[in-house]
Amino acid sequence: MKYQRLIALVLIIAGLGCRSVVRTSHDVIYLTNGEEAIGSLERISEDSVWFKTEEGMLALPVEDVASIDLPQPREGEEWQKVKDINDPVLKQALEIAASIPPTDVRYINLYVEHDFILREDRTFEHRQRVIRYVTAESGKGQAANNTWFYLADRAHAKVDFARSVNPEGIVTHINEAAINRTSRFPAPAEYSNLMQIQIAVPESRVGSVLDFQFSTIQQVVDSVNPISHEIVLGGAEPTVTEIIRLEQPAGGPLKVYASDNSQPERQTRGNSEILTWIIQNQPPLRYERMIPPDADYLPHFIIAWQENWHDVAAHLQGPYILAIEPGERIPALVDSLTEGLESSMAKAQALYGFVATSIRNVGPYMDNYSYLPTPAEEVLVRRFANNLDRNMLLYALMLEAGLEADLVLLRTRSSGRLVPQFGTLGQLDYAMVLFEDEIFLDPVPDVPFGTLLEQDMMGVALSSGKLKEVPLRAPSKEQTVTSSQAELSKDGTLELTVDVSLSGKGSASWKGYLKSITPAEQRQQAEGLATSIHPNANLLSYQFEGADPLNEDVSYNLKMRVPDYATKAGDYLIFYMPGVEHSAYEVGATERLYPIDRLKLSSDVLNIKLTLPSGAELMYYPADVSITTDQDSYTATFTQPSGQILQFNEVAEVKEPLIPPQDYAPYKNLVEGMARLSQEPIVLRLR
Repeated sequence: MKYQRLIALVLIIAGLGCRSVVRTSHDVIYLTNGEEAIGSLERISEDSVWFKTEEGMLALPVEDVASIDLPQPREGEEWQKVKDINDPVLKQALEIAASIPPTDVRYINLYVEHDFILREDRTFEHRQRVIRYVTAESGKGQAANNTWFYLADRAHAKVDFARSVNPEGIVTHINEAAINRTSRFPAPAEYSNLMQIQIAVPESRVGSVLDFQFSTIQQVVDSVNPISHEIVLGGAEPTVTEIIRLEQPAGGPLKVYASDNSQPERQTRGNSEILTWIIQNQPPLRYERMIPPDADYLPHFIIAWQENWHDVAAHLQGPYILAIEPGERIPALVDSLTEGLESSMAKAQALYGFVATSIRNVGPYMDNYSYLPTPAEEVLVRRFANNLDRNMLLYALMLEAGLEADLVLLRTRSSGRLVPQFGTLGQLDYAMVLFEDEIFLDPVPDVPFGTLLEQDMMGVALSSGKLKEVPLRAPSKEQTVTSSQAELSKDGTLELTVDVSLSGKGSASWKGYLKSITPAEQRQQAEGLATSIHPNANLLSYQFEGADPLNEDVSYNLKMRVPDYATKAGDYLIFYMPGVEHSAYEVGATERLYPIDRLKLSSDVLNIKLTLPSGAELMYYPADVSITTDQDSYTATFTQPSGQILQFNEVAEVKEPLIPPQDYAPYKNLVEGMARLSQEPIVLRLR
């Protein structure tokens, strides 16, 4: 094997012809363990490959080297002027660019092509070409700077070409110094598998046409290293032509999901079948707030090795069972954590608490690293893990404790909703443990048992192959309750005490934040909360609670004094109910093109007891408000239980997170009703 690899490497060098073996610092050496290094190839001996990097000279055993990438002249690098270009696609794009009138967009994608090629030997190539016309100064950098991602343990990637044609017709080609190859997540090294190639296309200026292409060859294709790519059409800038093309042996395993059910052009070439989608004249997206993930509302393609979900789960069971095999540590740990606990719930909470508090959360999700987990015993030793490995450890502990548990691989909401009819491992990017087929668990630091930062997801259960849904937590589980005691003096000074309690994701976010800041920074935060009620607020005292205990929700108390809170006009005091601040900014548009997505349910409760100055007469306060839509409800009521007390109670609830564009008008009316109430004053007459 050593000599076969040596011959292969010698052939690489021989292919350089008379070019010198001593090269620039942009050669790439790929190792059999998935690692790679950038530098310059110095020489190859019988036993070793000598490779120079910024850190020094590496002498690598021949058997440890998978391949070496020595940059060669790129396609079209002989072109110096427009007249030299013989590529019909680029020539047509230049003609289109010349006919485009002045526009207010930053750049225009004249041509985008995605090619997916599965060969007989099961190697898989993915290429993307982009031809882009720079139309504004603000678009120069964004048009030129581009990044390509690939997983180092299963694929090699390169820049096929990158060039520009400036307004004077000069063609400028990229040089190696403008290409940077690094890990997307360099630390810790255990999760640094996702690599990125970053390029800056030269001569990007107004009137330039940029043309570049990346490609990746995936050499490891199996059930746990699947082919799976997703394309979402549309972007901030318009696209004239976009092509999606799949080529594979006839009857091959790759399938395409098109969210708009569009049908491809079909052709055959030898034993290969080619499917092509051509999308013309995509307009730029309109900016709107609170939009869902792109894949949920824009045309969406998935190109993947499709299976049924039972097969997806079955292929994972072997390596996953190996990963949870207990060694010496797991049984002893489970015994110590569950000693004296009788109920399955108490045991589950103890095991969850250990993982959430003892295993540091690091690294990318599994789709950006690997679907193969780290052995649970190893995670237990090193005490840090990504999402998959943390949940694999919890899963292993729960099985060792004899608890009913399953591992569920899911698709996060930020990636878009799962397409259930299109089974492929590549759709999944997150893991959770399902306890007793009822409670989803994700042992994240500072997140209590049963609380989920990720909700409203779907995925496949490892043991059964069945699809499972992670529900949205009820509004009462994602609640913020504010109780305020306020006293207004005749001179307009307001004394205010605010008690706030949080639950769910809000509490978890605060918990992690409070644990990471100093006491001085906590005071700055408290002062910021006080001035958010009124810019002249003087903070008298504050207290945050619940930061440390895992299963305790965060709450805080503020006491403040606000001089001149009320405006005095003769015998009248005019002011607004403290802490009632709503804006209609987000619904300023008359209509919506895209849905609104709040991603979770929620409930915000505000109760204010306001003591009025002695002898003051309440002349005016806002009318009660009650507005309900299919997705939201809002109620606000004023009561006067005694002559000197004004009580305000408000509840805003999100009942459904998604608002379709056709339901925007009722939502707009609700938000504007909230804003009008907060802008109406309270008027007192002093006696």
